[in-house]
Amino acid sequence: MEDQTMSETPQPDAKTSITCPAAKDPSVRTFIMAAMLLGIGVWCWMDAASGKYPPPNAWNIDNINDAAGYAFNHFTPWIALPIGAFMALRGFLAMRKVLVADAEGMGYAGADKLPWDKITALDASQLKDKGILTVEYQGDRKLVLDSWKLQNFRDLVGFVESHSPVKPGAKA
Repeated sequence: MEDQTMSETPQPDAKTSITCPAAKDPSVRTFIMAAMLLGIGVWCWMDAASGKYPPPNAWNIDNINDAAGYAFNHFTPWIALPIGAFMALRGFLAMRKVLVADAEGMGYAGADKLPWDKITALDASQLKDKGILTVEYQGDRKLVLDSWKLQNFRDLVGFVESHSPVKPGAKA
């Protein structure tokens, strides 16, 4: 019978790829902003359509409150609704982003991968404080990996360090 020993420390898995879907927090904040803009736009549109804010008798300082109410409720929907729709679309697109790192390289799904041999530097100066790893490649181009925007970030950092030809803080 073979002698098997167990250790309390987990043994690292030899992963062949890491998949990092988008984190939920940035998209939730974007959706909250979109909901606020869409809500105020619809509210103002409904108030303007109901006739609650008629045009002022005169556009002068004596009728400033009537003019401001009319202008706010008649023009805000033209600004808030398109921006709110844009923010909602941006939130949906951000949620669909997935970063994949494998033996060939890393990159977002549907886009070109960054091959490991093209990496010229890893800047880990903000990794401990802010959870940001900057990957420099092809001269001055950068890929910023942010723990706030990506799930499985810790696994990704380990995978990048093990596959990159340069170590953090060194330049090729």
